[in-house]
Amino acid sequence: MSSSRQRVPQVRNATLPSQTTPEQRYWRGYANPQLIKENHPITHIHFNPVSPYDFAVASSTRIQIFSSKTRQVIKTFSRFKDVVYSGEFRYDGKLLVASDATGLVSIYDSYQPRNLLVSLHPSSHPTHVAKFHPTIGNQLVTGSDDRIVRFYDISQTTKGPILEFNDSYHGDYIRSVNFIPGNPNLLATGCYDGIVRIFDTRISSSNDQQLITTFKQNNPVEDVLAISPTTLVSAGGPQVKIWDLARGAQIRELNNFTKTTTTLHNTGDRGLLVGSLDGHVKIFDYTTSSWEVKFGWKFGSGGVLSCAVSPGANNHKHFVTGLTSGLISIRTRKTEPKVVQGVKQERSNAYNRMMKGKDYLGEEEHRIIQTSSAQTKKLRQFEKHLNAFRWTEALDSAFASGLPKEQTITVLNELKKRGKIRISLYGRDEISLLPILQWFIRNLDDVRSFNLISDYIAVILEMYGSLIDKSVVLEECFSNLLKRVNVEIKKCKEANEIGGMLELLTV
Repeated sequence: MSSSRQRVPQVRNATLPSQTTPEQRYWRGYANPQLIKENHPITHIHFNPVSPYDFAVASSTRIQIFSSKTRQVIKTFSRFKDVVYSGEFRYDGKLLVASDATGLVSIYDSYQPRNLLVSLHPSSHPTHVAKFHPTIGNQLVTGSDDRIVRFYDISQTTKGPILEFNDSYHGDYIRSVNFIPGNPNLLATGCYDGIVRIFDTRISSSNDQQLITTFKQNNPVEDVLAISPTTLVSAGGPQVKIWDLARGAQIRELNNFTKTTTTLHNTGDRGLLVGSLDGHVKIFDYTTSSWEVKFGWKFGSGGVLSCAVSPGANNHKHFVTGLTSGLISIRTRKTEPKVVQGVKQERSNAYNRMMKGKDYLGEEEHRIIQTSSAQTKKLRQFEKHLNAFRWTEALDSAFASGLPKEQTITVLNELKKRGKIRISLYGRDEISLLPILQWFIRNLDDVRSFNLISDYIAVILEMYGSLIDKSVVLEECFSNLLKRVNVEIKKCKEANEIGGMLELLTV
């Protein structure tokens, strides 16, 4: 029993590697930017850790609460007399603490600007830091320009701070305070004297053993952040340094910025966000020892003072950045559709009963469908020539006008595989060689078909080399081919030079 001749398989070019990584595609998903212009720099941004995950933005003498659903202002706290430096939610999202340049620390109901619950005045100097304890709801820590860190019990504010780290520890203004996760009794402070300090809050103020260890940033420290119980990150100057609390030593230094780094934010498994006055926000992968940059943004309208991302429970929906120019950039990721496309949804029993019998057609219920014999696809022109062993005609059909490049390569590859290159090129003149050479010149820069083209050119030179000097058309054609080869060689040399320069930068 005979069988039909198999068709010539279409040549498929190798799939090129993806130009973007999964992390790059994830961060590029923060589209739909909403820009809001304020009259003063954005000093602080903080997300509510519980639903609905709204975020507070501090600028000038007010704090605005933006809705996570509409990205519009829903509440405004404006009972301040000077610039507000901090505005943070408590871990349960019910309270909001704010501090300003007069040294005043105020505690509000998160969504009731008129409900001022507690008012503290720890210092006459500006208070840049005020935040709640991560696990104890009635404890509050403040850091001021008088070089003192104070702990308060907000239920007993009349008795003053319950704990102080006095000015003998800090040599300059305090700009950042952060609790160590896994051990909330440890407190890290960043100071303008260029030193990061770790304190133990369980030791009373009368004991000199409060200070556990220190790390030298060598630049005024703008922000400190503990990303794990044993890893601390500090930002100061154009460098970001990573410290190992267990060993008490530096494990990494990031020099990816040209100006002062101002803000740090931990996104969990997505990496560490670092903002700088050079207008860059970069995401570092701290799950690897190399701390590589996974993605970054450039804001041309000012330096970055603060940035934050929605909590992981909200699928990191929003990415908010505050600039020195007063611009607020709110970027939102596209949410996944609740109904999965292409998957049939289950219907309820009531719906099935209602739709029962909808397919009954009465007398026409039985249908006779006549099927015709399976139709075979029509052979392409070059396949007919190959099946009939007409090699010259098959090669000519590969260079017909309008034929896709992949089919031309298919014919060339099939002739090479069958060993018929010389036979297909035999007995030609300058008119029949011209379209072949012109196609080779146009597609010489494609590295995927370069070796195949080189094989055919070598055979043509061997068979018709003596005719090049006798024909003006062939001489001009090979002259153009030589120019294209020289251009490609020049590109390869430049690529090698650039690769060598990049290798020097990575040393």
